[in-house]
Amino acid sequence: MFKGLCRNGDNARALHLLRNMERKAPFKPGVIIYSTLIDSLCKDRLLPQALGLFKEMKVKGILPDVVTYNTLIRGLCSLGRWDDAKDILSEMLNNNIAPHIETYNTLIDMYCKEGNVDEARAVLKLMSSRGVHPNVITYNALLDGYCLRGEMAKAENLVDIMVKDSIVPDVVTFSTLINGYCKYKQIDKALVMVEDMHLLGLTPNIVTYNTLIDALCKENRLQVALHQFDEMKHQGMTLDVVTYSSLLDRLLKNTEIDTAISLHREMENNGVSPDMCTYNIIINGLCEAGRPAEALEVFSYLVAKGLRPNVRTYNIMIKVLCRQGRLGDATKLLKKMEDNGRSPNECTYNTIIKGFLNARNVAKALDYLHIMRSKGLSSHYEEQRLTHYSHQS
Repeated sequence: MFKGLCRNGDNARALHLLRNMERKAPFKPGVIIYSTLIDSLCKDRLLPQALGLFKEMKVKGILPDVVTYNTLIRGLCSLGRWDDAKDILSEMLNNNIAPHIETYNTLIDMYCKEGNVDEARAVLKLMSSRGVHPNVITYNALLDGYCLRGEMAKAENLVDIMVKDSIVPDVVTFSTLINGYCKYKQIDKALVMVEDMHLLGLTPNIVTYNTLIDALCKENRLQVALHQFDEMKHQGMTLDVVTYSSLLDRLLKNTEIDTAISLHREMENNGVSPDMCTYNIIINGLCEAGRPAEALEVFSYLVAKGLRPNVRTYNIMIKVLCRQGRLGDATKLLKKMEDNGRSPNECTYNTIIKGFLNARNVAKALDYLHIMRSKGLSSHYEEQRLTHYSHQS
């Protein structure tokens, strides 16, 4: 019953059942029930309640086991409470409860995600000193830490150590390296990693391919990106909105409009629904390619379909209207944006102000400058400069 309630996230009823059991049942709750509840509370980020139960069980003479400690360490790490997690680990060791490898891996992973690789290495040293041998998950976590910091030479060295320890790199190992190489613009090395994966009989997953395609597109290596795209399809992989969006962005920036439209059609035919990010890429790409009328058509289509444009969508359209000198339509769209619960930001108002300045309507530009200042937003323009501009006009 406890497991079922916790699996459904019903912590309140589980706690109520615990109290009833303590009062009425012939069998008192033990470490398994307390650990189950603590785990559920930690997963729901209700850490104060979890720590309260942890303290309560100890007061009642119920000794926590390795599962209890692992759960709390994971919960504390997920909230960035590193010192508290280390205190729990110390208590665990002082109580002669041997941590599992999962305990150490949790700490190493969380330290690395926060960029605290030195702390992660200290945990690795501790686990080795206690006779716990790192596994592929341990190495992958540490590898991620190095890649996040751009320490790719150390990451490569770690893979060598991993292999010497007879631990076979897996898809996560290669994907982490590929992500690191792409992030720090060593794309040729990332491409070599993909080839190495194939030689070892490993298939890159969609995250690996998407990372690589996005990096290639940002570096304007479109043909190589399209080759990787074809490779994904050859592997029978299900493409997602991220894959298509990266390619659409590059095609539109290269003004290959017809190819982009064809790819967008393929995307929808394959049952991949564009998200607002995709539509923003299309609308902005059409604008930059000098086809604002088509951009306006796409925007109208979104509204007609009942989709909710976000702030970036409105900003793109307001910029288009201002460039066309349609300032009345731009201000109407600004009003509609607010009516639809989208708060204009600094970019929105600066675009409007620039539009009115280009139209030599300094009074209106000043009006919008005052509005954005009243909202606590900063502008590229100063009132004194605008007033001076007005006198010159």
